[in-house]
Amino acid sequence: MHLDYTRSAYKGKVYTSYRIARSVRQGGKIRKEVLFSLGTLNLLQVKQIRLILHTVKRPDDVLVALEQILPTTAVSYLDVAVANFFWDDWGLDLALPESTESDLSTRLVARILTINRCVDPCSHYRIPKWVSRTALPDMLHIDTERLNDDKIYYELDKIEQNKSQIEKYILEVTKSRSPKSYQFVNYDLSSSYFVGIKCNLSRFGKSKDNQPYQRQVVLAILVNSDGYPFKWDVFPGNKAEVDTLEENIMACQELGVDSVTMVFDRGLVSKKNLAILLEKEVKFISALDKPQIPKVEGIDLRPFAKLPERNAETYLKSLSNFKSFDGVVFYQDLGVKGQLRYVLSVNVNLLREERKLRRQKLRQFDKFFKNFNEELKNAKRNRDQGPIRRTLEDQLKKLKIVRFFDELSLKPITVKRTLANGERKPVSSFQAKLKKKPEAIAEAKLLDGVCVFVSNHTEKRGRRYAMTAARIIQAYRDKTEIEDAFKNMKSILKLRPFFVNTEEHVRAVFTICVLAYHINKTLALKRKEIEGKDYLNSPELYDPFTDCKMVTLKDPESGAYRNKVIPPSRETKNLLRHLGLADLLQGQM
Repeated sequence: MHLDYTRSAYKGKVYTSYRIARSVRQGGKIRKEVLFSLGTLNLLQVKQIRLILHTVKRPDDVLVALEQILPTTAVSYLDVAVANFFWDDWGLDLALPESTESDLSTRLVARILTINRCVDPCSHYRIPKWVSRTALPDMLHIDTERLNDDKIYYELDKIEQNKSQIEKYILEVTKSRSPKSYQFVNYDLSSSYFVGIKCNLSRFGKSKDNQPYQRQVVLAILVNSDGYPFKWDVFPGNKAEVDTLEENIMACQELGVDSVTMVFDRGLVSKKNLAILLEKEVKFISALDKPQIPKVEGIDLRPFAKLPERNAETYLKSLSNFKSFDGVVFYQDLGVKGQLRYVLSVNVNLLREERKLRRQKLRQFDKFFKNFNEELKNAKRNRDQGPIRRTLEDQLKKLKIVRFFDELSLKPITVKRTLANGERKPVSSFQAKLKKKPEAIAEAKLLDGVCVFVSNHTEKRGRRYAMTAARIIQAYRDKTEIEDAFKNMKSILKLRPFFVNTEEHVRAVFTICVLAYHINKTLALKRKEIEGKDYLNSPELYDPFTDCKMVTLKDPESGAYRNKVIPPSRETKNLLRHLGLADLLQGQM
C-alpha cells in the first residue's frame, strides 16, 4: 500500500486529493487499485500517514509517539570506531595467531586492550566495565560476561609468547609501506616505574622519570626513520644502558634489517659496543659525551677559546675548515681516526644557553655561599664541620659545578652571643673558604655548544665520503622520532606506572602500548596533513570523535529498540571525510 494523490483545478485553484492505493497485477499488467479516499490533507498528515504505511511494510518497525521514545544507554562510538579502523588498516589481527578455542580470542583481547590504550587508558580490572560503556560489544560481537581480569591476564601471557611474531609482522608491513624508512634506525631507552607492586623484573636504577625511590624497568625500542617501532624490549631496572645495545645489534640482523645504519644516543657509546658494531659490520651514528671529546685524536679545541657569544656565527664562518649546516650549527669533518670517523659541530644557540646557564649557577652559588657564611658568622649554637661540609657539597652537586671549585676549607671562629640575662656566651662556628678554578671554567667553555659525532661510515666515492658529514648530523638529529614514541607511550598511553606484577604481563603491556602507538601515530600524521597541527602527543588527538556516541532508543510498549549514533558536528564530518572514514557513520544515524 502507498499514499497516492490526484490534482484537479476549480475556478483557477488547484486541489490535491489523497487516497490509499495498492498495485495489483491483472492480465499480465500492473494497475493501481484505490482502497479508500482520504480527501485533502495538510503536510503533517501526509508525513504521518506515509510513516504508518512504511511501518506496515516493515514488521520489525513500530509506530511510537515521540514522547514515548525512551533513551536507555549512551556509549562511546566514534572514538573507538576510529581506533578500530586503524587496527584493521594495519591488519594487526595477522600479527597474532588465529584461535578457535574461544570467541574471545587472543586477537580480539589484544584489539580491545589496544583500543583502550588509544582512547581511554585504564587498569586491566576496569577494562570489562569500560568495554560495556562503548559500542565495542556490538561492533566486535563481544560477550562481555566472559571478559574479566582473569581472561585478560591469560591473554597477556599469550601476547607475550607471540611477541617475536608481532615484531616480524610489524617489520614486514612497515618495510613494504616505506622501504626507504630502514636506511636509518634509531635505538634508545627509557624507564617506567611501579607503584605498590613488586615484580621480579623491577629493580632500583637510574630513573628517567624522576622517580629514584621507585622500582623500575628499562624500556628499549628500535624505530625506523618514519618513527614506527619494529623491535622492543624490557630489561631489569638496574641494567646499564651500554649493556643493552649488543642484543639489539643481533636483533637487527635476525630480523633481516640489513644495509641499515643504527643511530643511538651518546649514553650508549662504549669501547665494547663500538667494537661489536665494527666486528658485526653494522653501520652506526652516535655522539660522544663531552668528557670524551678532548680525547679524540687530532681534535683542536683552541679556536673555541676565542669564540664570542654575540658574534659566534661570524667567527665560525671565518674559520676556513668549518661549514654551515643550517646557520645555527657549524661543522668540520675530522676524517677517519683508526676505524672511526668523527664530525665536530658547534651549535651557537646551545653555546649561548650553556654559557648563560653556567653564569647563573655560579651567581646562585655565590649568593648561597655568602648567605651561608653570614649565618655561620651569627651562629646561635655550636656548629659541627660535618653538616656544614655536606650542605655546601650538596649545593655544588645539585648545581653540577663541583669541578669549578678547589677543595673546601673551614676556618674555626668563636661567636660571642649575648643571652637574655645579659650574659656573654661563646659559640663555636666556622667560616667557609672556597676558591673558584678559572682554568676549569675556561676548559668547560671550550666545549660549550660542541658535539662530536662518531660513525663507521668511512667509505669514499673518489675523494669524497659516500655519506656526507651533513647527512650524519641530520640522521642524529632525527632521533626526535624515538623521543616522540616514548613520550606518547608514557604520557598519552599511560605506560607509567605499571600496575601488573609478572614479567610476562609487563612485557605484554609494553607490546600493547607499541601497537597503540602505531595507531596513534598514523592518525596524528593524517590529521597533521589535513589540519596542519601535530596532535601526536596531545590529549586532543581523539577529541573530535568523543562526543559522537551511540544511543539506544526503546519503545516501552512493544519493547522494540534501535541503536542510533548522535550526529557529529560539521567539522567532525569534514575531518572524517578527509581521513577517508566517512563510512563509519554510514547507516548509523
